[in-house]
Amino acid sequence: MPRSLSKIDKMSGDEIKDLKHRLHSFQGGECFLCGRPINLEADETEIDHIVPLADKGPDEEANWALLHSVCNDRKSAQNLNLARILMRFENTKEEYGGALTTAQVLEMHGGSTQQLHVDDRGDSVLVRYECRGSIKEIEAPIIVDPNNLNYRSFFIELPIEVLHHDFELNPRKIINADKLIKEFWRKNPQLHVALCRLQIDTEAKKGDVLLFDGQHKTAAQIFLGNRAVPVRVFLNPDKDRLKEANRRAHKELRQVEFFKSVLDDLGQDIFSQHFRRFLEDETGIPKSEKAFIESLEADTRVEMKRNLYHYLKTTVKNSEDPRNEFFDYVELDQPRSKTWPISYDSVEKTFLRHFIDSSPCEAPVDADYDEENDYPRNTERKNLVILMNIVTDYVLREKFDKSLGIAKLEDRIKKGEVIPDNHLRAYRMFRPAVFVVWCEFLKEAIAMYLIAKGKITNDMRNRNRVLWAQMDGRDWEAIAKMIDKLASHKLWIDRGPVISNAFGQTRPEFFRKLLEEGIIDGIGKILGEPINIQYLFNAVGN
Repeated sequence: MPRSLSKIDKMSGDEIKDLKHRLHSFQGGECFLCGRPINLEADETEIDHIVPLADKGPDEEANWALLHSVCNDRKSAQNLNLARILMRFENTKEEYGGALTTAQVLEMHGGSTQQLHVDDRGDSVLVRYECRGSIKEIEAPIIVDPNNLNYRSFFIELPIEVLHHDFELNPRKIINADKLIKEFWRKNPQLHVALCRLQIDTEAKKGDVLLFDGQHKTAAQIFLGNRAVPVRVFLNPDKDRLKEANRRAHKELRQVEFFKSVLDDLGQDIFSQHFRRFLEDETGIPKSEKAFIESLEADTRVEMKRNLYHYLKTTVKNSEDPRNEFFDYVELDQPRSKTWPISYDSVEKTFLRHFIDSSPCEAPVDADYDEENDYPRNTERKNLVILMNIVTDYVLREKFDKSLGIAKLEDRIKKGEVIPDNHLRAYRMFRPAVFVVWCEFLKEAIAMYLIAKGKITNDMRNRNRVLWAQMDGRDWEAIAKMIDKLASHKLWIDRGPVISNAFGQTRPEFFRKLLEEGIIDGIGKILGEPINIQYLFNAVGN
């Protein structure tokens, strides 16, 4: 749908020139984004909406801004107020050589000017500081760490005037705070507080609040104009012990993360809830995935598109009608497995990438969309699950032996261990690099077949909509023949050293040449019959 013209688009050349002069004067001769001077006679300039029309910004002069064309091209957000903050952060970084310390961020915004007065009362602390010419006092309870009673701390919101950078515990510079600036701009809460330590001078009862963790969150809040941040303050801690704990938190413990399958589950939950509310809204807006995305504020659309893709992947993974039996052989809880032949990451790069259209669907849908058999997404999901189940039938079910596992399988073969053909085939076909290649070939062979049958177009193939086709039993018989021919190739069970060594390769480019041409560089042609798109397509006639 083409965007509607704004009042600016309808202005004549003279009207635009007059408008630029007015905005130039109103902005003090400076670019709205970078703050640097604009020369109306020499600089290329543009006028843009501060709050985008898509975010319901008014189409009037109070919502228009004058900016350098190059700045408009550089902006990483559609809302110019947010874009201005992001550009100020980037420009400030450039002034300091590409990175900032927490101390520099605090000082340039008027921070780090005071110490914090503290009265330690045992179970609580009474803190005192000056704020806007008056003295402010706050009492906060002391929390004792359950694992080490010597570590006492309190939670409080403190102004940046009493915060200082802890160079000793964390000398790291701030390079990227863009995502956090965007996150807090969207009014999302700060989920984790910054961490500080306070070594109190016992006689003066005051000291510097030294911030050693959460510097990116703090910098983001400060660039957004916040003058106070929530913090946890450790009271007279063992500095060396705290330094080691902080190091471990950043080096070792940060390796614990959500796996991709969990992230998909979280993303699908977000999308499904918002999309359901959109579908149940009884306004006259046409209902579709595309209309839903376009109804959102501009700065949230990219994230919701990601959640849409999370949602689509999860519906395939969790499908019960039909049930997706392929995932019985996929490791879902960790990146690698010594037991199962397939990683979730590999499934993402193959079946999910090649057979799901991740762009918002324009087809109309109502609140019962998950019940409609002819809705393209239902067709896509069901067809993909059927395809994956056929692969399961020919390669995995009653063929892969969990008790044999996959750990060092090629080495075990070289040492003479007897590995059944079926188990070896299942292991080798799903090595990540070769899986990527044969799945791409399979997609193209299926597309060739469906195009020849008039069931999809070239555009559908290019947009990963191969499985949007309405398919019957004969179509699935043809595809089953392709998969049977793929799985029957002798490559998968050849125990010779050349082939065994080949499956130690991790680059798809290596297997692309091996499967497509039957060639290994430096050795020559080793496959009498390559496994390419035509090889799979020809199976339909056999």
